[in-house]
Amino acid sequence: MKTATSLSFAAPLSLLLFLAGLAALLWAFMTGGAIDPEKGREAMIAAIWNHVGWGVLAAPTLILYAGWRLLSGAAPRTSIMDIAAIAVLLALSAAILFLIVTGPITVWTYGSALKVFDWFAIPSPTGKAPELHSFVEQAHVFVARAVPWLAAADVALFAASRVAKR
Repeated sequence: MKTATSLSFAAPLSLLLFLAGLAALLWAFMTGGAIDPEKGREAMIAAIWNHVGWGVLAAPTLILYAGWRLLSGAAPRTSIMDIAAIAVLLALSAAILFLIVTGPITVWTYGSALKVFDWFAIPSPTGKAPELHSFVEQAHVFVARAVPWLAAADVALFAASRVAKR
C-alpha cells in the first residue's frame, strides 16, 4: 500500500527519471547523428568515440529510466491510451536495450576496445569480425533511427496520461 510519503516522493522521482532518460536518449542520438563520413576520417573517428563515451555514460540512466517506467505503474491499464502507452514504452525500452547491447558489440567486432573518453577502455572479447560488425552496425543504426519516433510517441502519451489523471 502506498503512503502519502511514498506518493509525494515517487511523482517527482518519476518525472526526474523521465527527463533524465529523455535527455540521455536525445544526447546519445545527437552524438550518433554527428558521425559523418563526409567530414573526413579524423572527424568521423572523433565523433564515433564521442558517441561511444556518452553512450556508455548514458546507458545506466537509460536502463534506470526504462526500468522505473515499466515497473512503477501498479494501476490497472484499461483505456486504449493506457494500452498504447505501455506498448510504446515496451517498444522504446526494447530499442534502448538493443542499442545498449549492439553498441559495444559494434565497436568490439571492429577489433577495438570500448574506450570511454580517455578514462578507461573495455577490451574486445570478440576480436575483429568484419561480417558480424557490418550486420550489427546496420542493425544498430536502423533501430537508432526508430528511437526518435518512439520517444516522441512516449512523450506524447506520457503527457496525455498526466493531463488525463488531473
